[in-house]
Amino acid sequence: MNKRDLYHLTRQVDFLWKSTLVLAVVFVLLGMGIGSLNTGRLDSYQRIVSVPRYVDEFTEELDGDYTRPAHNTAVADAVRDMLASPAPFHEKLENIRFLLYFAAPDDRVSVPVATELPNLSGKEHAVASAFVAAASGEKNEAALVALAGGDAPVAHANYALALLRESRQENSKSIAALKREIEFHNSDPARRRLVNTYLDAKQFNELEKLISDPEYKPFISSFVLREVALSRMDWPALVKAHFRSAYEGTNLAMAVLALLSGLVWATILFRFNGSLSVLKLAVPALLLGALSTHATLLFIYWQEYQLGFTMGQETVGQIVYCILGIGLREEAMKLLLFVPLIPFLLKRTDLEILTIAGLVGLGFAIEENINYFESTAGVSALGRFATANFLHIALTAMCGLTLTRAVAHRGEEIQHALTTFVSAVAIHGLYDAFIMVPAVEDYSFLSSTVFVLMAYQYFGWLRHLREEWRDPVSITSVFTLGVLLVTGISFCLYAWKAGPYPALQAIGYEAIGVGIILILFYREIPETLE
Repeated sequence: MNKRDLYHLTRQVDFLWKSTLVLAVVFVLLGMGIGSLNTGRLDSYQRIVSVPRYVDEFTEELDGDYTRPAHNTAVADAVRDMLASPAPFHEKLENIRFLLYFAAPDDRVSVPVATELPNLSGKEHAVASAFVAAASGEKNEAALVALAGGDAPVAHANYALALLRESRQENSKSIAALKREIEFHNSDPARRRLVNTYLDAKQFNELEKLISDPEYKPFISSFVLREVALSRMDWPALVKAHFRSAYEGTNLAMAVLALLSGLVWATILFRFNGSLSVLKLAVPALLLGALSTHATLLFIYWQEYQLGFTMGQETVGQIVYCILGIGLREEAMKLLLFVPLIPFLLKRTDLEILTIAGLVGLGFAIEENINYFESTAGVSALGRFATANFLHIALTAMCGLTLTRAVAHRGEEIQHALTTFVSAVAIHGLYDAFIMVPAVEDYSFLSSTVFVLMAYQYFGWLRHLREEWRDPVSITSVFTLGVLLVTGISFCLYAWKAGPYPALQAIGYEAIGVGIILILFYREIPETLE
C-alpha cells in the first residue's frame, strides 16, 4: 500500500467504523479470556466484596449507603471459606469484618463448629466465633470481651476487639485493645494497626513517639512521615517525605495505563504539529509537567493546611475554592514549570510552542491519572482520556503560547498572556465546580458546556496556526485507535478484577458519559473525511 492509498484509506468513514468494530470485538474477547484466568476472584469472598454495582461506588466511603445487603447464606459461606483459608489469622479477622458489612442488619452469621475448621486452633475458633457474634446481627460482644480481658487474654482476642471498636468509630477503645494485644502477645499486626489507627484519629503526638521506637520502624511508611510533618508544617521533612511517599505502593498496571493514555495524546499532539520538530523537547516537557503535580501538592499543603483555605460548607465559598484553589494552583504550577522551556522556544513557531506547552499539561495529566486510575481500578481511563487529559493539554498550551509571546516581544503581549491565564483559571475552576459543588450538581451538564467552549477555543487556535492538514495517516484514525486502546486495556484490567460482564457494564457506563465529548473531537479535528 502506497502513501496515497494510506492517505485515503485512513480518511474513509466506512474503514474507520469497520476497524473500530473489529478491534472492539478483539478487546471484548481478550477481556473475557483474561477475566476467566483470574480464578481467585471467583471465590466466595471476592464475589461479595469486589464487584461494585456502579463505577461511582469506588469513590464512596464504606457506610450504610454504600453497602448492599448480600444473601445471608452467601456471607456465611464466605466467612466459612475465609476461616478455612491458609491466610494468617489476623487477616482472616480483617476480611471477615469487611464481609459482615455486606450482610443485612438482622442477619445472624455464625462460625461453623470446630470440627469443620481443623486448620484453626481451639483458641482461634473461640475468637472467631466471638468476633462474628459481636460484629454481625446478633451484636453480642460479651464472649469477645471475656476472651480479651483478664491477666491472660487469649491471643488475637484484643486484635478482634480492636477491629470491632474501630468499626463503631470508638478509636480510644480500639487503641486500648491494640496496646493489650501488643503487651501480652508482642503482635506485629497489632503494631501496624495501631500506627494506622493513630493516623486515622490524627493523634500525631502519639505517632511521633512510635516513630522513634525501633519495634515500629517497619510500619512507619513515608506516607506516615508525611502526615506527621504536615501536622506540624515542618517543610524540610514534609518535602522529603512527600517525594518518598509519592510512588509508595503504586499499582504498576495503573501506571502503565496512565502512560499509555499519555502516549496516545502525545502522538496526537505530534500529528497536530504536523512534524516531529518538537521531539527533542517532548521528554523534558512531559517530565516538567509531571513535576508540576508535585509542586501543586506542595501548594495544597500551604494553601489548605497553613492558610486554612479549604472548600468549606458554603456554596459561594466552594465555588471560590474551585476557582482560586483548584484552578489557580494547577494552572499556575503547570505554567511555572513550563517557564524553563521558554528560552528554547523563542525561535520556534507558534504551533511548536503550542505543542510543547500542551505536552507540559499532558505530563501533569499522566502523573495525576495514576491515582485516579488506582481509585477506580482503571475504569475511569476513557473518561479522563477524553476530558481531564485534554483539559490540561489545551489550557496549558494556550497559556504557554501567550506567555512565550510576551517574553519574546519584551512584554508587549503581557496583557494577552494575563487574560489567557485568568481565563484558564476560571474555565478550570468552573469545570470542577459544576462537578464538585453539591448545590449546583443539578447543573453538572454545564461542566460539559465549559469544556466544549474551551475545546472550540483551542481548536480555533490550532486551525489558525496550521494552514494545511494533509497528514499521510489521518489524525482521526490515530485518535480512534487511541480511544480503542485505552478503552480496551481498561476493560481487560477490570475484567481481570471483576469479571467480563461487570467490566462491560462499567466501561459502557463510562463511554456513555463521555459520548458527547468524543463526538466533539471528531467534529473539531481539522480534517475532511471521505
